[in-house]
Amino acid sequence: MRNELDLLMYREKASHHGDFDLLKGIIERRRTTRSSASLSRRLLTRFGGIGRVLRAAPDELVTVKGIDSDIVRDLGMTRALIEAMARSELENAHVLDEPEAVFSYCRLLLAGERRERLHAIYLDKAFRLIAQECLQVGTVDHVAVYPREVMGRAIQHAATSIILVHNHPSGNARPSSADIAMTRQLVQAGRYLRIDVADHIIVGGKGNYSFRQRGLLPSSE
Repeated sequence: MRNELDLLMYREKASHHGDFDLLKGIIERRRTTRSSASLSRRLLTRFGGIGRVLRAAPDELVTVKGIDSDIVRDLGMTRALIEAMARSELENAHVLDEPEAVFSYCRLLLAGERRERLHAIYLDKAFRLIAQECLQVGTVDHVAVYPREVMGRAIQHAATSIILVHNHPSGNARPSSADIAMTRQLVQAGRYLRIDVADHIIVGGKGNYSFRQRGLLPSSE
């Protein structure tokens, strides 16, 4: 038991140390090594981890002493590059055959967000990625879902199926009764438009919940 606790503590320290080194490496393009180390510590203290730092809004970042627009710009570019790399794993692929790549992409979009957000991933008839959009930003425990908007955007993208994605800031990825009811409504709305809901993925603190994998996705037939 003692060895397991020691290993867990080591992994936590290693993870945090890795966040620190990565942030310092980004900031060193603009600041001295000593200043970069100080700013990295402040950012991690303020936001908790590199994921939340990269996901923070510019007006939040500049509240940290020493963080100016040049560093904010570099952090934004870093996040954009990471998202582009994750997206490239899905391009020209049958998305439903790449569940781990989809989960990684969803976590990059939403893990660590402090408010619920609803995203939609739009697919063509070969289940290849067409587009991804954030449709709604909600509160800490709720996001409004409008089936007309979700399906309307799918029609504009000429999509034949969609993957719904939203996050639970509480960390628990299990769907609520409202999540299940909302999914059923969207499946029903899509049925008449011949737009399938291929999956509904919930991003939690340490994992994802896939309606498709858990057998909770209603049939669109």
